[in-house]
Amino acid sequence: MGNRFDTFLKVLALTVISGCLLSGSNFWDSSRQNESHNLAPGHGMETIQNNASIAIATTVLNPGVTLPDWLDYHLRWVQHVVIYMDDPHERPLFERLCGDRPVTLLEGSQVDPSMTPESRLIRRQMANMKHAIAYLLKHEYTWLLHMDLDELLNGPLVESRAWATDRQIGLVTFTNHEALPVDFETSEPFKDCIHFWVNGVDRNANFAAYGNGKSAVRLGPYVEPRGPHSFSGYAGRAFTPSGDEAIILHYPYPSYNSWFRKFDFYGRFPDNWFGDRHAPKIIEFMLQSRDVIQTAHKTNDWASARAFFNRRVLDPKSREEAISQGKIRQYTPFANSWRTDGRLLQTPI
Repeated sequence: MGNRFDTFLKVLALTVISGCLLSGSNFWDSSRQNESHNLAPGHGMETIQNNASIAIATTVLNPGVTLPDWLDYHLRWVQHVVIYMDDPHERPLFERLCGDRPVTLLEGSQVDPSMTPESRLIRRQMANMKHAIAYLLKHEYTWLLHMDLDELLNGPLVESRAWATDRQIGLVTFTNHEALPVDFETSEPFKDCIHFWVNGVDRNANFAAYGNGKSAVRLGPYVEPRGPHSFSGYAGRAFTPSGDEAIILHYPYPSYNSWFRKFDFYGRFPDNWFGDRHAPKIIEFMLQSRDVIQTAHKTNDWASARAFFNRRVLDPKSREEAISQGKIRQYTPFANSWRTDGRLLQTPI
């Protein structure tokens, strides 16, 4: 059975579109689930509303200052967020950032500790999503949306939740646009990065990360994660809203430092996912970034590293030309969100 499943993963890894990364079969064993997912005080099971229908689940390492904004933004239309902490020692920081919001903090899967970070993350995301499916079913949730902290779900269909009320729909895949980086350091990328490469233009040649969207699934007994971007085993039809209805705004590298931190942490990773030659990494920018950072460490030529990244930053004239050609659009998801006592008011975007 294991060999057949491994073969299936290899074939699927070669056929999915760019960015759809597959997991392996090594979930943590069931005897550790209760131990690995202890609930934090103030973030316990009793805070989950059993009559709620939509929950977000995410795996997080090194939570940043944007976490409260990200939570407040999405908690206007979802009822709960489940955070799987990749490093359980960061629980105090998570608790401080989450405050009294309807968030459940769980210790994430610790599978594959010796695997390189970029592949290990995918393995753990899949293990955590498998746990989230059963966990949220137990608490009577209808929908699960898998998102990361560098993504915002935006659009009128999101705010109306119409996608979640059609009982004929079992899977919703939201297309993603990708934020252009800014030429300064920012701690507020959701406000400062307002220009986005449009998905589907020039075969996403300008994208630095994935281009196959993120999905929400109607929960059921046969649902399984199908990589970080989709699910299988759902009942009902699949639906992809238009970009005018709902869109994922993806902020993979808002500035130079965010890019450097990610690829410095990833280190000298291999060309293939999970060390499997049948699952090549097909995002060219990822491999180029690895090589640039590793070369800079050897030569101490960080000016060349910065010059490489700065090629992603468009000057105003080039940006306006791309906008006129329909290659770039402007989004300001926080434009009409006003703060009070450190929170975003519960008003439409």
